[in-house]
Amino acid sequence: MVLFKHGVAYLERSGPAEGSFELSFRLDEMNDVLKSLSVWVARGLGTVGALAFDKPEDPEEALARRKLRLEPGRALEGLASSLRGRRVSVVTDAGDVRGEVVGFDNVPIGDGAWKMRLVVRSGDGQLALVSVDDAKSIVLEEGASRADLDFLVDRSRAATAGERRLVRVALDGSADDLRVSYVIPAPIWRVSYRLAIIEGDVMLMAWGIVHNPADEDLDAIDLTLTTGQPVSFVIDLYNPKSVKRTVVEETSRAAAAPTQFERAPMAPPAAAAPAPRSAAPGPAGFGPPPPGAPPPAEPMAHAMASGAQGAANYADRGEFFEYRVATQVSLRRGGSAMVPLLAKRLPAKKERIWRLGTPPSPDLVLSFDNASGAVLEEGPAVVYADDVYAGEAMVPYSARDTSVRLAFAKDLGVRCKATSRSTSVATGVALGADAVIEETRFELAYNLRAENDHNEPVEVVFEVPKIAGRTWDPAGPQPFESTANFHRFRTTVYAHGHAVLEPIERWPGARSIHSSQLSAIDLQSWFDKRFLDAATYAVLAEVFNHQLAASVADVEQKKAERERDEAWQKQSKISQQLGVLKEGGAEGELRGRYVRELSAAQDVVNQCELRVSSFRAQFERERDLARQKLANLVKKP
Repeated sequence: MVLFKHGVAYLERSGPAEGSFELSFRLDEMNDVLKSLSVWVARGLGTVGALAFDKPEDPEEALARRKLRLEPGRALEGLASSLRGRRVSVVTDAGDVRGEVVGFDNVPIGDGAWKMRLVVRSGDGQLALVSVDDAKSIVLEEGASRADLDFLVDRSRAATAGERRLVRVALDGSADDLRVSYVIPAPIWRVSYRLAIIEGDVMLMAWGIVHNPADEDLDAIDLTLTTGQPVSFVIDLYNPKSVKRTVVEETSRAAAAPTQFERAPMAPPAAAAPAPRSAAPGPAGFGPPPPGAPPPAEPMAHAMASGAQGAANYADRGEFFEYRVATQVSLRRGGSAMVPLLAKRLPAKKERIWRLGTPPSPDLVLSFDNASGAVLEEGPAVVYADDVYAGEAMVPYSARDTSVRLAFAKDLGVRCKATSRSTSVATGVALGADAVIEETRFELAYNLRAENDHNEPVEVVFEVPKIAGRTWDPAGPQPFESTANFHRFRTTVYAHGHAVLEPIERWPGARSIHSSQLSAIDLQSWFDKRFLDAATYAVLAEVFNHQLAASVADVEQKKAERERDEAWQKQSKISQQLGVLKEGGAEGELRGRYVRELSAAQDVVNQCELRVSSFRAQFERERDLARQKLANLVKKP
């Protein structure tokens, strides 16, 4: 049996066989069985025929449709009713009675007892009454009757089987070695690890947890656990599927020649599977105690080492990696088991790793390279130190020779914290078509601090998040390694002391300053920092002056526009007053004064229009000069 990690099990059976036989499966297994069942003769002369299986219909309903459903306790009565009109031969001590069944009678014989008599038409116009008690057997002489009896027995057996379904394999002849293989749904196998720290190493032991997927006892089977994940899916092959077909009327047509299809080139032969990689040898044994000394108690890690003798063999199988359990396994129906997969002693070290943003106590981490020669599946692990429970971890999926780090506890005797400060520094100036780009370097300075309450020095690893595009100031501490998401820094903290690391993270940036937003302070700062030479500074100063003049012209233009708008509003009010005043008298004098004010307001409007036009032209002229000078400066080699 091969158990996979994606919910199926592959079973293969072998042995001698002669004639047809049956296999039994659960109802929920039938789709996978019909998808995968294979039967072949490995040795022998037998040939495999059709594979028949029970229909998915309800057996009781099938019997009812054929009028063969027999009530409990009335089987003979029901069977006699189903044989009415059928020819039978009733064998008795007095002789055989042959004819067609007419029916049956229940005849009272006293004391509440009944006697059943079968009524048979034995000849033309003749009826024979046969007591069922006197009958030794009833022979069905018609093929249809015998077929009904076979159907009754077959469907009755299916009805009493419950959720079981039979697959009948037709075997013509005998086979010395017949193979049957199929796939059925199965709980995934899982792995549980034990890690014992000893003398700078770790004893790694893996146990596979398996469940019996078959509805039967599995005795002394060869068990393989596979880490691969082939594609698998569920498709309903068991229930009949019907489609609605289009009705097409016949048309007259001439006979057509058959279409000739070309033969496709033969596929190249499949590449040979890679040779299995031998399992790495087990750990070396440990020497005997000195002469005369009592044998010491064997440490846990040493005892675990002896388990290597019974662990699984493992090897590559193309895209898969598999553990083949060394000894045969027996699984009771509905039962489970833990089987040894691996026991290896590997070089290891214990680390303290603290990640920014986590509580102050660092994780105690067991670090080792997977030099076991096996692929480690994901699973829980219990860690022991000095034969004592030390914590728990989760082993990730680990290919061979990859680094493994398992956090199993917190070191409360060490406290870590981190602070940071950010700054930005201008590093240069670049000229654009209509802007000046100030190049900037951003810096984030970390203060990583660790305090140690232990009586011995410890080494602490700080993990800082990794951000794309950022580097570390070469004058400060550098990470000793980087992962996909973190940089790692390492420091030693003396007993009852503290240590501080101050790495500085850098990344480039830029600030685009439009020519209209240039300031004298920026220009002077760039010149003082020697980002600009004297000639460039002079041209940019002219650009600044032209933009300043354009800004002044823009302010004066807006001022003239406001004065013009005020004069227009005054004109509007005067026009309204003139509309209601008469020509003569006091109103005439007032009317004349309003006319003079209206004329003066118009003069103001005309003057403002001239100023608006002048300042607009000055704004455009100064702005164009600023653009042109900046453009010429950019084009300058």
